[in-house]
Amino acid sequence: MFSLPVRLVISVTLAFFLSSHIDAGVVNIFYTISTVLKDILLLLIPFVVFSYLCSAILSLQGQAIFLIFAVFGLVIVSNIINVFTAYGTAYYLLDFLKPINFETIQNPNTVEALWRIPITTVLTADKAMLLGLFVGFIGLFFGFLGNSKVTHFITQVVSKLKSWTTTALNLAFIPFLPVYVFGFVLKIGFEGELGTLATAYAPVFFLSLIIIHAYLFFWYAIGSNGNIKETLKAIRTMVPAWLTGFSTMSSAATLPVTLKCVEANTHNPQLTNFVVPATSNVHMVGDGINITLTALALLAMSGMPLPGFTAFLAYVGAYVITKFSGSGIPGGGMIILLPVVEEYLGLSADLCSLVATLYILQDSLMTASNVAGNGAFALIANKLFAKKFSKKKIKKLSNA
Repeated sequence: MFSLPVRLVISVTLAFFLSSHIDAGVVNIFYTISTVLKDILLLLIPFVVFSYLCSAILSLQGQAIFLIFAVFGLVIVSNIINVFTAYGTAYYLLDFLKPINFETIQNPNTVEALWRIPITTVLTADKAMLLGLFVGFIGLFFGFLGNSKVTHFITQVVSKLKSWTTTALNLAFIPFLPVYVFGFVLKIGFEGELGTLATAYAPVFFLSLIIIHAYLFFWYAIGSNGNIKETLKAIRTMVPAWLTGFSTMSSAATLPVTLKCVEANTHNPQLTNFVVPATSNVHMVGDGINITLTALALLAMSGMPLPGFTAFLAYVGAYVITKFSGSGIPGGGMIILLPVVEEYLGLSADLCSLVATLYILQDSLMTASNVAGNGAFALIANKLFAKKFSKKKIKKLSNA
């Protein structure tokens, strides 16, 4: 009843209904709190990105390391494909959207933050990504050379930093995430934008659902060798996991059901027990398509042009790397990607907050889509790797 997703939905609902019944002073206070919380997040993000990304790379040591690289290489390819699917959809199918100037909607109510945290951070999120990659591979390199002392030292330092940043995030932002969302939704409701946004975004919502499920069907078909009967059977087998993901709004809580359903499809428990837990937090089909499509749709509704192919490549690179640093963070799919969306797609701070709000409202469906996507990914991984790697190696890796 009081899990984070439930509190977020309650927060959005309350803000929606209260926005027309309270005065500007109260809205200003709540919006200021939301803005300060976002400033805190922006201060923490570079350290979270560095420590989680570096820790993920350092964890690649152990048995069957080539299999690890192969599986995570497949994750990268899959994430690139689903983000480009969203880009292609936006480029060819969003012409129907009418531009909306959120700043000039005919309403006398305007809300501004009363105070902001002055941010002068030297370590930005993109620099933290590069630094995390560099330090992580340095640690692996010394491990391969047999210098375990250096690797151990780097691992210890990164683990400490990861623990500190996670604690800071859990204390300074995650508990207040419903308050952050409440303040922003209250602002756009008070300024008269919610009705306009809901009407304009509804077609994008349905388009997103259609594209995601068509995309999933395609990959289930690939994993089933193009056999439609087997494809439908594999999808039916994953329905319990889909429903669990929809009801819990948590891929982690759904993991036991996902493992059971995927094992029934692959008939390879050893590979399933490695691939599904290892990739469930870094391979999210629903997030990749929906967040990207929503961001591009808001750009179009704001009257701004969509990024060109070359400019979008920078977003794709940042997205792929950032997905590895969001693992284990509540709401990581949304929280970690906000600076990436803002910097590489050119959204304003307010539009980024809109992306977060719309993501929260669709969280049940996106979690279910992520779970279904993990089932398709495991089918593909089984098709590619089951014959090339011994079950003994995979079993050792799973136990580790």
